[in-house]
Amino acid sequence: MVEKAEELREAAAETVLGLEEEIQSVPHKDFKNKTQFRLTAGKTIKARDFSLENLEWLGRGGNGTVFRMMIVSGPLRGLMVAVKFLETLEDQDRVTRFGQEIDLLESVQHPHIIEVLGRGQFKGQNREFPFFVMEYQPRNLERELNGHPHGIHPDLVLPLFLQTASALACLHSKDIAHRDLKPSNILFDGSNIKLADFGIAAIGDRTGITNDGQRVAPRYYMSPEQWAWWKRESNERPGKASDIFQLGLVMHRLLTGFNPNTVHQWTPSDKTPPNTRLHDMDGSLINDLVGLIREMLMIDSASRPTAAKLQDRLLVVFRAYSSHFSALYGVHPGREF
Repeated sequence: MVEKAEELREAAAETVLGLEEEIQSVPHKDFKNKTQFRLTAGKTIKARDFSLENLEWLGRGGNGTVFRMMIVSGPLRGLMVAVKFLETLEDQDRVTRFGQEIDLLESVQHPHIIEVLGRGQFKGQNREFPFFVMEYQPRNLERELNGHPHGIHPDLVLPLFLQTASALACLHSKDIAHRDLKPSNILFDGSNIKLADFGIAAIGDRTGITNDGQRVAPRYYMSPEQWAWWKRESNERPGKASDIFQLGLVMHRLLTGFNPNTVHQWTPSDKTPPNTRLHDMDGSLINDLVGLIREMLMIDSASRPTAAKLQDRLLVVFRAYSSHFSALYGVHPGREF
């Protein structure tokens, strides 16, 4: 028994460090042999148009595991990238969603949406694990919030708000809803953001990305529509208005350090609206921003602004706000953290 416990501890240590070579089968509550793999540092894999060398494991999410790699052949040689692998081949719904995530990202080109650079299949244990290569960003808004627990100054938040709204307007114009907007899925390089992780996105009325048997919704950034869908109180799929609600939560937290959402705690008989009592901030322009966030967090999805309308209103605030700060302090919104 002692020897078995020691073996388990050693296996866990190898998994955390990411030193294990290639693929192993591990127990899982849903699958008898869920496959997971680790790549050693220096391991080379081949995408369609170039080769990559593994540098380190970055983390695991709901629909894959991600490594930091370097492209070592072709015109992009030397570029640091992130590579996302699908591990759960036993679940056909996840396989379908992973392929659709790649297709979706390849169909959208926007400076504030993560770019796919390539794709491929990793062969091991007589199986092929799909992966795709994307831009590498070492930071995200969750990390920034960890360093600013009481929120970030509005002259830094406003440009991020505009960038995210621009990305959403582009997605919504193509009839795409992200549905999983939260700080950890908004990558950040110090001044610019990139939306990432489209694993539960919706394209029009397509039923593929999350089917009726697996109703996926983010917990702490769940919209009222996502709650109703998740609890099977509604057959209407969460769409674009859900993105607006989630972005409102993100921006509320950026300004205050606090996520006011209560939707994940709802019961069928008790549906308390999010606490949107933001602290008043000096200046009517900032209060305009606060008022906009309140509208984004309306329970009734039809009462929220569209992404295009959100852009219009933010541009008005931004122009006046940037002039205000330039006149008072000589500080231009958008400076790096």
